[in-house]
Amino acid sequence: MSLSPEQLTELAAARARSKPIRRTVSIAKFDGWGIAIFAALTFAGGLFHWLGFVLGAAMATVAFIELAGAQRLRTLDLTAPRALALNQIFLGSVLLLYAIYSLWSLTHDTSFISSQLSSADMAQLGADIPRLAKLIGWLIYGTLACVAIFFQGGLALFYFSRRKHMEKYIADTPAWIVQAQRAGLSM
Repeated sequence: MSLSPEQLTELAAARARSKPIRRTVSIAKFDGWGIAIFAALTFAGGLFHWLGFVLGAAMATVAFIELAGAQRLRTLDLTAPRALALNQIFLGSVLLLYAIYSLWSLTHDTSFISSQLSSADMAQLGADIPRLAKLIGWLIYGTLACVAIFFQGGLALFYFSRRKHMEKYIADTPAWIVQAQRAGLSM
Protein backbone atom coordinates (compact mmCIF):
# COMPACT_ATOMS: atom_id res chain seq x y z
CA MET A 1 0.00 0.00 0.00
CA SER A 2 1.45 3.34 -0.98
CA LEU A 3 0.50 6.73 0.33
CA SER A 4 -1.19 9.32 -1.85
CA PRO A 5 0.50 12.67 -2.53
CA GLU A 6 -2.00 14.30 -0.15
CA GLN A 7 -1.12 11.82 2.61
CA LEU A 8 2.59 12.39 2.04
CA THR A 9 2.01 16.13 2.39
CA GLU A 10 0.04 15.56 5.62
CA LEU A 11 2.81 13.31 6.93
CA ALA A 12 5.49 15.93 6.17
CA ALA A 13 3.43 18.64 7.88
CA ALA A 14 2.89 16.39 10.90
CA ARG A 15 6.63 15.73 11.12
CA ALA A 16 7.34 19.45 11.13
CA ARG A 17 4.72 20.03 13.85
CA SER A 18 6.14 17.20 15.96
CA LYS A 19 9.51 18.93 16.46
CA PRO A 20 8.80 20.01 20.09
CA ILE A 21 7.74 16.47 20.96
CA ARG A 22 10.75 14.90 19.26
CA ARG A 23 13.02 17.32 21.09
CA THR A 24 11.42 16.35 24.40
CA VAL A 25 11.91 12.65 23.58
CA SER A 26 15.61 13.33 22.89
CA ILE A 27 16.01 15.24 26.15
CA ALA A 28 14.32 12.48 28.14
CA LYS A 29 16.48 9.78 26.52
CA PHE A 30 19.70 11.74 27.07
CA ASP A 31 18.76 12.51 30.67
CA GLY A 32 17.70 8.91 31.32
CA TRP A 33 20.98 7.46 30.05
CA GLY A 34 23.00 10.11 31.91
CA ILE A 35 21.22 9.29 35.16
CA ALA A 36 21.73 5.56 34.50
CA ILE A 37 25.49 6.11 34.19
CA PHE A 38 25.58 8.12 37.42
CA ALA A 39 23.45 5.44 39.11
CA ALA A 40 26.03 2.79 38.16
CA LEU A 41 28.87 4.94 39.50
CA THR A 42 26.92 5.64 42.67
CA PHE A 43 26.23 1.92 43.12
CA ALA A 44 29.98 1.37 42.91
CA GLY A 45 30.39 3.87 45.74
CA GLY A 46 27.65 2.01 47.59
CA LEU A 47 30.06 -0.87 48.05
CA PHE A 48 31.74 1.25 50.72
CA HIS A 49 28.75 2.99 52.27
CA TRP A 50 25.07 2.10 52.50
CA LEU A 51 24.04 5.61 51.48
CA GLY A 52 25.66 5.19 48.06
CA PHE A 53 23.67 2.01 47.52
CA VAL A 54 20.36 3.71 48.41
CA LEU A 55 21.17 6.76 46.28
CA GLY A 56 22.21 4.51 43.36
CA ALA A 57 18.97 2.55 43.61
CA ALA A 58 16.92 5.77 43.59
CA MET A 59 18.83 7.06 40.56
CA ALA A 60 18.44 3.74 38.72
CA THR A 61 14.68 3.90 39.30
CA VAL A 62 14.59 7.48 38.00
CA ALA A 63 16.61 6.47 34.92
CA PHE A 64 14.21 3.63 34.16
CA ILE A 65 11.16 5.90 34.50
CA GLU A 66 12.85 8.58 32.36
CA LEU A 67 13.60 6.15 29.53
CA ALA A 68 10.11 4.64 29.71
CA GLY A 69 8.67 8.17 29.69
CA ALA A 70 10.59 8.97 26.52
CA GLN A 71 8.95 5.98 24.85
CA ARG A 72 5.53 7.07 26.13
CA LEU A 73 6.12 10.53 24.65
CA ARG A 74 6.87 8.93 21.28
CA THR A 75 3.49 7.19 21.33
CA LEU A 76 1.77 10.47 22.24
CA ASP A 77 0.74 9.38 25.74
CA LEU A 78 -0.62 12.57 27.30
CA THR A 79 0.23 11.35 30.81
CA ALA A 80 3.96 11.09 30.00
CA PRO A 81 4.92 14.76 30.54
CA ARG A 82 3.47 14.78 34.06
CA ALA A 83 5.14 11.47 34.92
CA LEU A 84 8.49 12.79 33.66
CA ALA A 85 8.06 16.03 35.61
CA LEU A 86 7.24 14.18 38.84
CA ASN A 87 10.24 11.93 38.19
CA GLN A 88 12.49 15.00 38.05
CA ILE A 89 10.96 16.39 41.24
CA PHE A 90 11.68 13.06 42.95
CA LEU A 91 15.28 13.05 41.68
CA GLY A 92 15.78 16.67 42.73
CA SER A 93 14.40 15.88 46.19
CA VAL A 94 16.69 12.87 46.61
CA LEU A 95 19.75 14.84 45.49
CA LEU A 96 18.84 17.80 47.69
CA LEU A 97 18.35 15.59 50.75
CA TYR A 98 21.70 13.90 50.06
CA ALA A 99 23.41 17.29 49.72
CA ILE A 100 21.85 18.56 52.96
CA TYR A 101 22.82 15.38 54.82
CA SER A 102 26.37 15.58 53.47
CA LEU A 103 26.70 19.25 54.46
CA TRP A 104 25.36 18.46 57.91
CA SER A 105 27.90 15.62 58.20
CA LEU A 106 30.71 17.97 57.21
CA THR A 107 29.77 20.57 59.80
CA HIS A 108 29.35 18.00 62.56
CA ASP A 109 32.56 16.09 61.79
CA THR A 110 30.66 12.84 61.28
CA SER A 111 31.66 12.33 57.66
CA PHE A 112 34.21 9.69 56.67
CA ILE A 113 36.40 12.29 54.99
CA SER A 114 36.43 14.52 58.08
CA SER A 115 37.47 11.66 60.34
CA GLN A 116 40.30 10.63 58.04
CA LEU A 117 41.58 14.17 57.59
CA SER A 118 41.56 14.83 61.32
CA SER A 119 44.12 12.08 61.97
CA ALA A 120 47.53 12.75 63.52
CA ASP A 121 49.27 11.98 60.22
CA MET A 122 47.43 14.82 58.53
CA ALA A 123 48.28 17.23 61.35
CA GLN A 124 51.98 16.73 60.54
CA LEU A 125 51.50 18.26 57.10
CA GLY A 126 51.21 21.69 58.67
CA ALA A 127 48.25 22.80 56.58
CA ASP A 128 44.72 23.08 57.84
CA ILE A 129 43.57 20.06 55.81
CA PRO A 130 40.26 19.54 57.66
CA ARG A 131 39.29 23.16 56.97
CA LEU A 132 40.24 22.77 53.30
CA ALA A 133 38.23 19.53 53.11
CA LYS A 134 35.19 21.31 54.56
CA LEU A 135 35.53 24.10 52.02
CA ILE A 136 35.75 21.59 49.17
CA GLY A 137 32.77 19.70 50.64
CA TRP A 138 30.72 22.91 50.79
CA LEU A 139 31.57 23.59 47.15
CA ILE A 140 30.68 20.07 46.00
CA TYR A 141 27.51 19.58 48.02
CA GLY A 142 26.41 23.20 47.62
CA THR A 143 26.73 22.78 43.85
CA LEU A 144 24.77 19.52 44.06
CA ALA A 145 22.00 21.31 45.99
CA CYS A 146 21.87 24.02 43.32
CA VAL A 147 21.73 21.39 40.56
CA ALA A 148 18.92 19.59 42.38
CA ILE A 149 16.89 22.77 42.72
CA PHE A 150 17.57 24.57 39.47
CA PHE A 151 18.35 21.86 36.93
CA GLN A 152 15.93 19.16 38.10
CA GLY A 153 13.32 21.80 38.95
CA GLY A 154 13.75 23.50 35.57
CA LEU A 155 13.49 20.18 33.76
CA ALA A 156 10.33 19.37 35.71
CA LEU A 157 8.80 22.68 34.62
CA PHE A 158 9.86 21.97 31.04
CA TYR A 159 8.17 18.55 31.11
CA PHE A 160 5.00 20.01 32.65
CA SER A 161 4.82 22.50 29.76
CA ARG A 162 4.99 19.76 27.10
CA ARG A 163 1.43 18.52 27.49
CA LYS A 164 -0.02 21.57 25.74
CA HIS A 165 2.33 20.96 22.78
CA MET A 166 1.21 17.36 22.57
CA GLU A 167 -2.47 18.31 22.77
CA LYS A 168 -2.03 20.87 19.99
CA TYR A 169 -0.15 18.38 17.86
CA ILE A 170 -2.86 15.74 18.30
CA ALA A 171 -5.61 18.28 17.52
CA ASP A 172 -3.85 19.58 14.38
CA THR A 173 -2.75 16.21 13.00
CA PRO A 174 -4.93 13.87 10.92
CA ALA A 175 -6.26 10.98 13.01
CA TRP A 176 -4.64 8.32 10.79
CA ILE A 177 -1.18 9.75 11.54
CA VAL A 178 -1.84 9.98 15.29
CA GLN A 179 -3.06 6.36 15.30
CA ALA A 180 0.03 5.24 13.39
CA GLN A 181 2.31 7.03 15.86
CA ARG A 182 0.50 5.57 18.83
CA ALA A 183 1.04 2.16 17.23
CA GLY A 184 4.78 2.81 17.01
CA LEU A 185 5.41 4.76 13.79
CA SER A 186 8.39 7.06 14.33
CA MET A 187 7.72 10.78 14.10
